[in-house]
Amino acid sequence: MNNDNFLQNLTKICGSQNISQDPKDLKDYSKDLSFLKGKSPLCIVWPSKSQDVTKIVKLANNLKFFVIPVSSDSKFKHHGDSLPKKDNCIILNLSRMNKVLSIDRKNRVVMVEPGVTFDQLVPILKKKGLRLLLPLNPTASRSVLSTALEREPITIPKYHWDSSDPLLCTEIVFGTGDLFRTGTAAGPGTIKQQQKMGQAQVNPMGPTQFSPFRVIQGAQGSLGVVTWVTLKLELLPSTQKVYHFQSDNIQDILDLQYELLKYRLCDELVILNNINLACLLKQNQQEISELVRTLEKWNLIYIISGRGPLAKDRISYLEGDIDEIIAELGLNFSEPNVEISDKEILHFLNEPCGKPWRMRLKGAYQDILFLTSFEKIPKFISLMEANYEKEFGVYIQPINQGTSYHVEFDLHYEPENDNVVKTIKEKILDIGNRLMDSGAFFSRPYGIWAKDVFSHHSAETIDALKKVKKIFDPNNVLNPGVLCFDD
Repeated sequence: MNNDNFLQNLTKICGSQNISQDPKDLKDYSKDLSFLKGKSPLCIVWPSKSQDVTKIVKLANNLKFFVIPVSSDSKFKHHGDSLPKKDNCIILNLSRMNKVLSIDRKNRVVMVEPGVTFDQLVPILKKKGLRLLLPLNPTASRSVLSTALEREPITIPKYHWDSSDPLLCTEIVFGTGDLFRTGTAAGPGTIKQQQKMGQAQVNPMGPTQFSPFRVIQGAQGSLGVVTWVTLKLELLPSTQKVYHFQSDNIQDILDLQYELLKYRLCDELVILNNINLACLLKQNQQEISELVRTLEKWNLIYIISGRGPLAKDRISYLEGDIDEIIAELGLNFSEPNVEISDKEILHFLNEPCGKPWRMRLKGAYQDILFLTSFEKIPKFISLMEANYEKEFGVYIQPINQGTSYHVEFDLHYEPENDNVVKTIKEKILDIGNRLMDSGAFFSRPYGIWAKDVFSHHSAETIDALKKVKKIFDPNNVLNPGVLCFDD
């Protein structure tokens, strides 16, 4: 590839001020907090509109270079999914496409570009009496769009109707350079014409019987570059009540949350062990360690809420229903030995944080995350405890109305200790394989264990995925090397 010709063409598309070959910038994009090592990209390009993205992807097909899409400048990436894995890569940085394109309170939907971050969007929505369906205490500088594309679980399972939620319609530039809109956004008419007629791009299904957003979600930028999405919103509650139950028996916690979800009694609901809860509440290692010692091992946090003139009445009857359920189950939960205010809990459930909360304990972490059913959770916890001799964080999030569960084991460690880093790397691969052999479903295969995940699938499944890749990105220009697209 002729580098002069390549840069001239990119400059025509984006302008010289939106291209960088600064060695420091290139080095930053060749590494992240994962155990993978990336190659140095040729340059970083900041497009300003979807037409620029289309032209860049078409240019990549013509000049035979690779495009790694990223949605924000966050320095806290740690899954290795946006590292250049081949020579002749460019970083397509979408962070300057950061407009909130529309907010529709009536239909509870927002349209955002990829550069819109949590610290940008959350306050805007609050002023309109709306709230985003958030993952657990997201990093402020993270892209709202990419978080939805990665299927990070939200903390309100009763609003999680489909595995794709809160993602709705999308605009995609496929690996061919073709621009496509999904769901009701596909037409008829332009987006402005649709909105003028009162449409809000709420239904993600289609067009026709094909729903391409399902192919794009979780593809780690290997099939298309998403230039905007619409996302579900909910109204802000006017009254909330926080519950925090503790137990040394995970089964008691699981039994109660199962009943709460069955009758849709609460909004936010999360299960955390003492280490991860302390990381969410405190800011430094000493404070976290002190709180860990005072908390019991398992913590169930849930919130009941109401809005409007009957909000207090709703809180009252929900409290009565929940008290009956606890009595019928014969459960006895202890009160926390240390005072944890409702304000502290509501803060980490409703606000983003400046630095990833999982990094607060020791400065670095690696996560093992998968999906499973309610009945298998204690088995996986026991497996983890038997194969990892140090303390680790646990986060359990019901999803899809409680029909399945996101389970996450967080391995906290000091990044400066080479021996510890080596041990963590070996343990992740070993434990990941043991979990898969026991039935854990790794729906988001990242980094060093992606290859092991696909080795547990049949050859027919991998062949089918590669056929899909060939359809949407025939020249393999988008993020080569992720998932099972390693050739």
